[in-house]
Amino acid sequence: MGYVLITADFPDVNSTQRDQIYKCLEEKNIIKIKEFGRDISTVWQAYYPNVDESTAIKNTITHFEACSKLYCKPKLVMEWGPNKPVYHNLV
Repeated sequence: MGYVLITADFPDVNSTQRDQIYKCLEEKNIIKIKEFGRDISTVWQAYYPNVDESTAIKNTITHFEACSKLYCKPKLVMEWGPNKPVYHNLV
């Protein structure tokens, strides 16, 4: 069981394509971290209740690549951990 915290860049996509990628990721239960009134960046989190670290990372990569394949190859940085990410000073 664990969480994956992800920063993602979707190079050369327009706003419509970005919206489609975001919608697809949300359908896969990958949650965009948001702050009311602004986009803090492309930061996401995923929760995997029944898999180990390696499988969680592989699943995350698979989901991001599947959702982006029509538009770009996403650039990802991921960190796995047993605890939910902590948010600080987000409204």
